[in-house]
Amino acid sequence: MRLVVDANILFSAILKFGLTRKVWFNSDLELISPNYLLLEFSKYRPHLIGRYEFFEEEFDQLVSKLTDRIGFVEDSMLKPYLPAAESLIADEKDQYYIALALKTNSAIWSNDKALKAQRRVKVYTTEELALEFGSLQG
Repeated sequence: MRLVVDANILFSAILKFGLTRKVWFNSDLELISPNYLLLEFSKYRPHLIGRYEFFEEEFDQLVSKLTDRIGFVEDSMLKPYLPAAESLIADEKDQYYIALALKTNSAIWSNDKALKAQRRVKVYTTEELALEFGSLQG
């Protein structure tokens, strides 16, 4: 299953070894994201490092391992889909994720209630994906 992954899911996978990270590495998932995710990550990197429980070198290794699973799409490729995305959700940063989902006919992986509230693009929470792929078991 191809999923557009949003920044908050990446942040969750970075900060805690738990369900999000377990689902992240499920081989049945193909993760994609707009390059905008990298911009969000660089903005919040200092905050994330401050909350990370290990050394910065380990942080960087984990981030690399996580982002290597993502196929990134240039934001410029999403411009034709942004007007439709804007009509579905007001938050500008979420519009890139919606636009990519529309372009690729994919669902989104997010725990964001505003993304989930729009009805055009299917949005899975971490728990829904874990149930679907059996990641909640042992």
